[in-house]
Amino acid sequence: MRVESCRKCGTELEIRQNCSVCKEPKKFECKNCKVETDEQIHSICRLVDMNYTPTISEVA
Repeated sequence: MRVESCRKCGTELEIRQNCSVCKEPKKFECKNCKVETDEQIHSICRLVDMNYTPTISEVA
Protein backbone atom coordinates (compact mmCIF):
# COMPACT_ATOMS: atom_id res chain seq x y z
CA MET A 1 0.00 0.00 0.00
CA ARG A 2 1.34 3.43 -0.83
CA VAL A 3 1.62 6.09 1.88
CA GLU A 4 -0.93 8.85 1.47
CA SER A 5 -0.48 12.35 2.88
CA CYS A 6 -2.89 15.26 3.31
CA ARG A 7 -2.79 17.84 0.53
CA LYS A 8 -3.72 20.56 3.02
CA CYS A 9 -1.21 19.98 5.86
CA GLY A 10 1.04 17.09 4.75
CA THR A 11 0.14 14.80 7.66
CA GLU A 12 -0.14 11.06 6.99
CA LEU A 13 -3.72 10.00 6.24
CA GLU A 14 -5.48 7.20 8.05
CA ILE A 15 -7.73 4.71 6.30
CA ARG A 16 -11.39 5.62 6.65
CA GLN A 17 -12.95 2.94 4.40
CA ASN A 18 -11.78 -0.22 2.60
CA CYS A 19 -13.10 -1.72 -0.63
CA SER A 20 -15.66 -4.44 0.07
CA VAL A 21 -14.26 -6.60 -2.77
CA CYS A 22 -10.45 -6.32 -2.72
CA LYS A 23 -10.10 -4.94 0.84
CA GLU A 24 -7.69 -2.21 -0.34
CA PRO A 25 -8.16 1.31 1.10
CA LYS A 26 -10.45 3.55 -0.92
CA LYS A 27 -11.14 6.50 1.41
CA PHE A 28 -8.80 8.35 3.77
CA GLU A 29 -9.00 11.03 6.48
CA CYS A 30 -6.31 13.37 7.81
CA LYS A 31 -5.44 12.75 11.47
CA ASN A 32 -4.54 16.42 11.94
CA CYS A 33 -7.08 18.60 10.08
CA LYS A 34 -9.87 15.99 9.61
CA VAL A 35 -10.04 16.54 5.83
CA GLU A 36 -11.60 13.51 4.11
CA THR A 37 -10.47 12.40 0.65
CA ASP A 38 -12.77 11.54 -2.23
CA GLU A 39 -13.57 7.86 -2.60
CA GLN A 40 -11.14 6.06 -4.90
CA ILE A 41 -13.24 3.98 -7.29
CA HIS A 42 -11.95 0.51 -8.20
CA SER A 43 -13.81 -0.02 -11.48
CA ILE A 44 -13.24 -3.80 -11.61
CA CYS A 45 -14.34 -4.19 -7.98
CA ARG A 46 -17.43 -2.12 -8.67
CA LEU A 47 -18.40 -4.49 -11.51
CA VAL A 48 -17.78 -7.54 -9.31
CA ASP A 49 -19.83 -6.00 -6.51
CA MET A 50 -22.75 -5.49 -8.93
CA ASN A 51 -22.49 -9.13 -10.11
CA TYR A 52 -21.66 -7.92 -13.62
CA THR A 53 -21.18 -10.57 -16.32
CA PRO A 54 -20.03 -9.43 -19.75
CA THR A 55 -22.01 -10.39 -22.82
CA ILE A 56 -20.38 -12.35 -25.63
CA SER A 57 -20.05 -9.21 -27.80
CA GLU A 58 -18.11 -7.41 -25.02
CA VAL A 59 -15.66 -10.28 -24.63
CA ALA A 60 -14.97 -10.87 -28.34
